[in-house]
Amino acid sequence: MNNFIQPYQFVSIKEQAEKLVNVYKSVNDPKTIETFQAMTDDHIAQLFNEKHSEVTDFVNIIMNKKISRAQVDKLLIGLKAYVIPFEQPSSKQLEKVFKKTKKLKQPDWENIDLKESSYIGWNDSGKQKKYIVLYDENEKLTGVVGDLSPAIKPGICSICQKESNVSMFLSTTKSKGDGTYTKNGNYICHDSIRCNQQLVQLDALYDFIHTVKMT
Repeated sequence: MNNFIQPYQFVSIKEQAEKLVNVYKSVNDPKTIETFQAMTDDHIAQLFNEKHSEVTDFVNIIMNKKISRAQVDKLLIGLKAYVIPFEQPSSKQLEKVFKKTKKLKQPDWENIDLKESSYIGWNDSGKQKKYIVLYDENEKLTGVVGDLSPAIKPGICSICQKESNVSMFLSTTKSKGDGTYTKNGNYICHDSIRCNQQLVQLDALYDFIHTVKMT
């Protein structure tokens, strides 16, 4: 039995638990509460290919409608012990990913929760650049750099698919054929830490990376 949890799975569990507690506080109808409980149970179960005993125990406990937010927070701390953190690449690995970038600014690792990070993104405001690294579907370290607009506005992030404060990210790729350059991009969270805290599935992340790296 695989008793490990991916960061995005933990973020999703956390989100669902918080929604359920809000229902307990705001809804009085027992049938409505039961419906939300069933939806929560089903959503969390679908995150895993096989049964996860600690997650099952967590879900069973939060089905008690008298549970408090403080109790849920304590349970989440315990569950977080089973999360596989994002594997921090070395400075040399990052320089290899962004080999065309001179004087690469490194991420502020001390302020990044690797257990709630499905990717690492950081801004270089001096150059108006954003750097993104992740492990792709084949678990290979990959990355993309692009121009990040200083303008921030409310919108839907292409990575986490949530409403957030977003900026336009544009990457420039060289065509393999005629040597021309193409700009690819979309709106994403200006703050990648916040983005990871809202990221509950990886498909959109992979789609975004494929789009901005398209040649």
